[in-house]
Amino acid sequence: MTTTARMMTGLVLALALLAGGAGRAADAGRIAFRYAIRDFQGHERFQDPTALALDTKKGLLYVADRAAGTVFVYSTLGIARTRLDDKDGVKAPIGLAVDRRSTLYISEDDGGPVQVLPFNGTMTTLALPAAGEKGLPPKPGRLATDRDDNLYVVDRANGRVCVFDRAQKFKYAVGSLGDKEGQFKELQDIAVDRQGRLYALDATGPAVQVFDGKGHYLYTFGTHGEAPEQLSFPTALFIDRQDQVWIVDRPRHALKVYDRMGTFLLTFGTYGQGEGELFHPLDAALDDTGHLFVLEVGALRVQAFTVTRPFEPFTPSMP
Repeated sequence: MTTTARMMTGLVLALALLAGGAGRAADAGRIAFRYAIRDFQGHERFQDPTALALDTKKGLLYVADRAAGTVFVYSTLGIARTRLDDKDGVKAPIGLAVDRRSTLYISEDDGGPVQVLPFNGTMTTLALPAAGEKGLPPKPGRLATDRDDNLYVVDRANGRVCVFDRAQKFKYAVGSLGDKEGQFKELQDIAVDRQGRLYALDATGPAVQVFDGKGHYLYTFGTHGEAPEQLSFPTALFIDRQDQVWIVDRPRHALKVYDRMGTFLLTFGTYGQGEGELFHPLDAALDDTGHLFVLEVGALRVQAFTVTRPFEPFTPSMP
């Protein structure tokens, strides 16, 4: 092999590692770029997008922008619909969730109760319970709902998940601050699978801790590190209809997919700001028809992708 050939081979290998390491790339015929959203109605660009949520029943995409003090509403085709801002009681939104009744839940950066907005209804609020005598005032963060319209709220101040039923009655809390089993160091996000298992994502502690439908600890998977199957600083997760766990790894500019027991399946994402590339992704969501939406705080946009064969699970990466 000539010197030039060796240099070209090394360059190709380096680029492959930057694009996702040894993990199988999901964009090789399985995920395709559709479009990008960077503004609202062609003129109001995103300033500090913080979260997104899907209403699959109504075909709506919600995007929270903390700096703009706004929740922007689009169709899932990327068409601007309406907005929620200070006139609606929105100040600095950082968390969003939508249940199967199309009720929208919003959490705010400075704390306070969760805002509850039924579709075409009047906004009300939902306060988190106190965390005990030694607990701090609750600060809602990321939100999630399940198939029964239960609501799950990250309490950023106390490292716990507060669970409410569909009537918004408090049921129980999961976790506390700490580094023991069932505790969290930097709790980021939560998601629930079809069997009611709760998956809690920690940015610096054990990556994913799994609990049953009553809040009892089951197991942990995922570690932090530089290997392709490891996570750097994950910020969000969701679960698809195959109970595969998608995790947004912001510093890696990638989404990583695992099965529900933690087997690494693949990496999706190539660093950059071009179409189909990712630049500091922060949140993501996937509907049942295979439409994937990724919010990038670095590129100040939402990109929409199509996952082909959405009813088929991914297979583990080969070494």
